[in-house]
Amino acid sequence: MTRYEENVDHDNMHFPDWLLFLRAWRVAFSRFKLWGATTLVLLLLSLPSFLQTSSAFRGMIGNRYPDAAESRDLHGSMGAPALNLGEVFRQDHRGALAQLDGSLAASGAALAFLAFLFGVFAAGGWLQVIFEQPHRQTLRRFGFGGARYFGRFLRVGVLSVLALGLVRWIWYGAPWSYIVEGLILDVPAYDRGKLETLGSERQVRSLGWLQDGMFAVAFAKVMVWATYTRTRMALRDGRSAVFAGVATAFLMMRHPVQTFRPLLLLLALEALVVLGVCGWGMGAAQARFDAEPGGWQVAVMFGIGALALVWRQITRGARYHAAGRVSQALVLPTEQRPDPWAQTIGGPGGPQYPVADDGYHVTV
Repeated sequence: MTRYEENVDHDNMHFPDWLLFLRAWRVAFSRFKLWGATTLVLLLLSLPSFLQTSSAFRGMIGNRYPDAAESRDLHGSMGAPALNLGEVFRQDHRGALAQLDGSLAASGAALAFLAFLFGVFAAGGWLQVIFEQPHRQTLRRFGFGGARYFGRFLRVGVLSVLALGLVRWIWYGAPWSYIVEGLILDVPAYDRGKLETLGSERQVRSLGWLQDGMFAVAFAKVMVWATYTRTRMALRDGRSAVFAGVATAFLMMRHPVQTFRPLLLLLALEALVVLGVCGWGMGAAQARFDAEPGGWQVAVMFGIGALALVWRQITRGARYHAAGRVSQALVLPTEQRPDPWAQTIGGPGGPQYPVADDGYHVTV
């Protein structure tokens, strides 16, 4: 057995089982060039905001806070969501802080949009490598797949945003207010949204938890649907995002366990590390920074954040790997839509071409 044959993943030869998520994570982790490159790009996208904030605070602080004891009012509680600066510091620099918030909001929106576009590109790259399984020049094939599927996957991204808007309107808009609060709970029209006529505060809180929980489930379903829609388009070289989306929705309804199980297990694994391990580590580092501010605590917090980003990029690749193997098992080729990845030839790391029926010449 050659080295290439040892490294090729043959999950598509077996019907996916519940251990698929572990195999998918292992294969994604072995593609260190891919998740390393995507992590580096996202870190570079965060650099402008960091430099902008650092420059602004350097100008505001100057030499007026010479030691840790006198800087307490500056950093306050770093564990607070909005960086709880001291009241005196906020009052002294309210104009500069307002200007910083405005500029960060504008640049942050632009950078978030660039990150979204890069996520669309990365999805095509991961799926190209997953289905083609090149053993060399994987980063090159990643870039080729990202460019090849970018337009199609961007349409899927637009459909996903529209679907999320519809889901939010259903759970937090008129449908929830009319059906749940009006018909089921018999809340008067003037009190819908406030819920002051309900029997107790506990009932209001439980209803809010139910509403948020159902929205979270619907949000997760839309994300899973988007992943399988992109995977289906890459698997069958489809071009219609609407057709692939409708077909994927029916596939998820027919096979809910097979489609949801690996992605939900990967989500649980991601949450365990990112929110559990990295979240605990970040909290401990921030507590040490509050007690004794210093450069090494900042370096530790940066390292923990980078680790969480790396883990998320590996898990992202694992999700597409698992979705690809499930789709190969459930979406069978037909005469009208044969499997474009079944028989191909081409140089290692280069373009792959389908083999004709006679097995001797190449169709271009």
